[in-house]
Parts: sequence; C-alpha cells; structure tokens
Amino acid sequence: MKVLYVAAFLIGLLSLESTRAAPLKKQLWSVGSGSVDTGNVGDGSFDDNSQNNQFWSVGSGSVDTGNVGDGSFDDNSQNNQFWSVGSGSVDTGNVGDGSFDDNSQNNQFWSVGSGSVDTGNVGDGSFDDNSQNNQFWSVGSGSVDTGNVGDGSFDDNSQNNQFWSVGSGSVKTGNVADGSFDDNSQNNQFWSVGSGSVDTGNVEDGSFDDNSQNDQFWSVGSGSVKTGNVADGSFDDNSQNNQFWSVGSGSVDTGNVGDGSFDDNSQNNQFWSVGSGSVDTGNVGDGSFDDNSKNNQFWSVDSGILKTSEVGDSSFDDNSKNNQFFWLHGNSNVANGNIGNNNGNNNYNG
Repeated sequence: MKVLYVAAFLIGLLSLESTRAAPLKKQLWSVGSGSVDTGNVGDGSFDDNSQNNQFWSVGSGSVDTGNVGDGSFDDNSQNNQFWSVGSGSVDTGNVGDGSFDDNSQNNQFWSVGSGSVDTGNVGDGSFDDNSQNNQFWSVGSGSVDTGNVGDGSFDDNSQNNQFWSVGSGSVKTGNVADGSFDDNSQNNQFWSVGSGSVDTGNVEDGSFDDNSQNDQFWSVGSGSVKTGNVADGSFDDNSQNNQFWSVGSGSVDTGNVGDGSFDDNSQNNQFWSVGSGSVDTGNVGDGSFDDNSKNNQFWSVDSGILKTSEVGDSSFDDNSKNNQFFWLHGNSNVANGNIGNNNGNNNYNG
C-alpha cells in the first residue's frame, strides 16, 4: 500500500512540474510587472526558427536591452508576436541592424497596447521582408520611437495586411528605406493611421519601385502623417493600388514626392484621395513627370485642402487614361506651383 502512495505522489509531482514548464515554450521572456535589464541579445547573428507564441511578453513591466540581432537577424519563426507590450515599456539598441531577413509567419512583430517601445535602428543595412504577417507594427494607444528602418534597402515581398497599424498612438522613426524601396507586396495598407500620428524622416528617398497590389499605401483617418521626402530620387509606380494616399479628416505633410522623376504606370483609382482633411507637400515629379496611368483621378479632393509646390515642372508627359487629374468638389481648396511649366505636352484635366 505504501508503494502505491509513493507512486501516486511521484506521478502527481511530475504532472505539476510539467504544467509549470509549459509556458516557457510559449514565451522566451515573460515579464509581468517586473523588469529585465540585459546586454546584447544575439548580437553577432540571431536565427529564430521557433514556434513561439511570443518572444518577449511584457505586461506592465519593463525590458531594457542592448542590441538585438545586430549583425544579422534571420526570422523564420511562426510566432504570434515577437514583442508583445501591454502597458509596459521596451527600450533596446539596434534590432537586426546589419541585415534583417523576415520570413516569418507572425501575426505581429511588435504589438504595443498602451505601452511604449524605444529602439535604435531596425534592419538598417538591409530589410528583406518576405513575411506573411498581419501587422509588423501594431500600436494601439501607445508609442513607438525608432531610428532608421531598412535605411540601406527595403525589399518588401510580404503578404501583410498592414506594415504599420497605428490606432490613437504614435510612431516616430528615422528614415524608412532611404536608399531604395522595392515594394512587391500584397498589402492592404502599408501605413494605417486612425486618430494617431506618424512622424518619419525620408521614405524611399533614393528610389521607390512600387509594384504592389495594395489597397492603400497610406491610410489616414483623423490622425496625422508627417514625413520627409518620399521617393525623391525616382518614383516608379507600377502598382495596382486603389489609393496611394487616402486621407479622411486627418493631415499629411511631406517633403518632395518623386522629385527627380515620377513614372506613373499604375492602375490606381486615385493617387491622392482627400476627404475633409489636408495634404501639404513639396515638389511632385519636379524633374520629370511621365503619366501613363489608368487612374480614375490623380488628385481627388472633397471638402479638404491640397497644397503643393511644383508638379512636373521640368517636363510633364501625360499619356494617361485618367478621367480627371484634379477632381475638386464642394468647398475644396487646392493651391500649387507650376504644373508642367516647361513642357507643352500637358493634357491634364482640372
């Protein structure tokens, strides 16, 4: 009889230890209200082939680390979330700064509720995104503050619903794919901004090759987007986007857009769609503007405001099958500089 009692006790003990160990496989770091302070994490190279629910899980606590996968970061994981931050905070150095190869099937890389994430550069040398992520950054009412994102080159072949999803929170970054941005994604939205704000440096300033099948590149509700130059060197738009910029009652403030050259071969319904909000840009296709698009409207302005500098000022070749170049409705307000000032081949519709 004693033997049976001992056996039952041992079986019960093993079962208890098994249930205690299980969560460790679901999360590498699990931080409730406590804190984690480390040095570099996978600084030379970080190869993640895990099937984790979360790599970092932070409730109301804090994580403070050095660089994360700073030499190279190869993410082949099937994680629900790499970083999950509730009301807590994450402060890191560079993340995948040499190269970031993302082949993951993650629901979210960064998930930020009301907390905050503060990082250095993210995939600054090169960022190759082949992921099938629902969202790379998901920000509720919290904040994300990073350095450069894919500043050397950004190759986006992902099937993401949204790269940046910002609710009422804020995202502040340095340059985004400043060297080159090759977008072959099938994203619903690259930037989705509700009532929050996005403040970035240059976006694809060297060259922007857009072959995507995106519903919207920028989607702005009542929030705000402020950027530096957008594809200032060259902008080749071969996309099948419904809208490149969609602005409801919010605001978009950018520098130059495709200032060196703008080649528009897209099949977009609208390049800019502005409801009651406002768009303020620098030059648009100032060096040359070649419009071979099959767009319904290039600019669609309802009751909002559109203000630009020069548009295709050096040369404007319009071979498009557009219904309207500018579509103005109600009490809309459009102010711009020269449009195709030095070239007579202007067939745009006002």
